[in-house]
Amino acid sequence: MNATKRYDLPSYTEGWFQIGWSKNLPVGSVKRVEQFGRIYVMFRGEDGQVGVVDDVCPHLGSRFSAGGCVQKNSVRCPYHHWSFDRTGECTSIPYAKKIPPKARVTAHSVVERYGMIFMYRNQEGSAPTYDLPQIGNFNPSEYDDPTPYEFRIRIHGQDIMENSVDSPHFAAVHGHNLPTNQFQSEGRELRITQMTSLNRFGTTLKGRLEFHMIEPGFHYVHFPELPMTQALVFSSIVPVDGEFTNHRLTLWTKKTRVPFLSTIAGAFVRWQMMKTYHEDMEIWESKEYLTNPILCDGDGAIMRLRRWYAQFYDNAQKTQSQVPLKAS
Repeated sequence: MNATKRYDLPSYTEGWFQIGWSKNLPVGSVKRVEQFGRIYVMFRGEDGQVGVVDDVCPHLGSRFSAGGCVQKNSVRCPYHHWSFDRTGECTSIPYAKKIPPKARVTAHSVVERYGMIFMYRNQEGSAPTYDLPQIGNFNPSEYDDPTPYEFRIRIHGQDIMENSVDSPHFAAVHGHNLPTNQFQSEGRELRITQMTSLNRFGTTLKGRLEFHMIEPGFHYVHFPELPMTQALVFSSIVPVDGEFTNHRLTLWTKKTRVPFLSTIAGAFVRWQMMKTYHEDMEIWESKEYLTNPILCDGDGAIMRLRRWYAQFYDNAQKTQSQVPLKAS
């Protein structure tokens, strides 16, 4: 089957997308990034700042990520040692008396936040007009060190987000009791409060889940009523091409006064999250996308989620306000 025909949807959206974790990109390192059907390279200069540029030297086409290195605050091509900074400007050609005016590589906007590296992408390749939104009152110092997960799965990003509003599947696939959802739209963000319960260890655990759909590339889920603690899961969805998606999850569990209880609570949350995720993954990788599904009154807000998601697609008409870009 032609992979691009599996989904009758555009492959890519605009927005901020996580391309890695800060701890995995130390000073002086270079890393290849594959997404949106293209190849980029990210690097961290000697000043600690991250740059992302197209992974092809405009000189003779070599890959920066295939043997390149960092020179001061620029990435250096392995072939002839041309160097380019975070703005895409050529900063050095060791054997040339003059740098050609056209010696530039396409650079991309980058933000580091909460131990994650985000890159902005839109169809036009222009700079962002809005900042990556903050995550409520989240303070990393109040949480234990996060646990990162990364999966490459055969699914469209919209399907991952639809999964969150698909109420009946929580009972059918995960063994939860049927949850109830409340929706609230705020600008570009969609918020869903879900009341749910599940039977574990001979008792019924009840709780509230708060989904914050910031944009297609990033959302987070807050678990404010877990036994002994709270948890926060960052979910980053980045299309690799028309068939595969990189899905990164970062789990934070809140510290308790008794560290031993934090350890137990964190272990339970990780176990439950991965159990649920792998149950979903088995279905995701084999399902077909239906543009006009036959739905019933208990199916949840599938179509509402699709309408929200559609505003971000390439060529979509932008009608909602964006978060103003913060002054530097």
